[in-house]
Amino acid sequence: MLSENITLFFEKHEELKERKVVEAGIGPLYSYAKLDSETVGIYYSFLEEFNGPPSAISQLINGFKIGEALHFLESDNMVERVIFFASLTALGQEYNKKIKTLKNVKLLELLEPYLKNRVVAVVGYLTPIARELWRRENLEVYVFERNRTRIGDKVLSDIFEEKYLEKADIVIFTGAALVLPNIDRLLELSRNAEIRAVVGPSASLPVDILARSGFHIIGGSFIKESERVARLVMLGAGYRTLKKLGLIEEFFYVTKEVREVGG
Repeated sequence: MLSENITLFFEKHEELKERKVVEAGIGPLYSYAKLDSETVGIYYSFLEEFNGPPSAISQLINGFKIGEALHFLESDNMVERVIFFASLTALGQEYNKKIKTLKNVKLLELLEPYLKNRVVAVVGYLTPIARELWRRENLEVYVFERNRTRIGDKVLSDIFEEKYLEKADIVIFTGAALVLPNIDRLLELSRNAEIRAVVGPSASLPVDILARSGFHIIGGSFIKESERVARLVMLGAGYRTLKKLGLIEEFFYVTKEVREVGG
């Protein structure tokens, strides 16, 4: 589903296949890809899933056209997958500025019309959102995370997604989940949800791809001072650091259906 829609996006925008990634790096928390326009995109590194150097390492070092790297969507190597998705977030920096987006708004504000007597599932490391949802008495909340120690005892291992995602009225994905090879299965399991949201700097792909894949709310980030961000992530900077330094501007894109409900 997601991979297919990425491919369809580039079939529709053939000129974007020619855009070249001239530089890339894998940092401790986030990775980055720099386009020939100097635009930088970042993506969660997934070093916990590192499974060796990529077979295409010379291609990654020497630079590549995005269209030449579409096969990374089927790669079993996490470096190849992460760098490709960082390339997509770099494209998103330019593409999404042409789209009408919302600023100075929070995810739960957009979800407020739906948050009453509902089952909510959170896929991934979204601690502030999970804690706020847990405080609400009228919600049944499930949070799934592979590394449960990151959030606490209320969290379920991601193996329970098969059991509970189908029951959820609202599903909130971290953008980092998009790179995982089981993302299409997670989207299939959440097909009955009234609202599917995806948030975080790793959700900064061109919004058309994500909306076509069934997301109703897309929360990404625009990067300021690209060169500085690239250097910082290689030194271990994460989302909080970049935001504190004023190097990230959050945005939301919502579908027509959500806009109508929210007024």
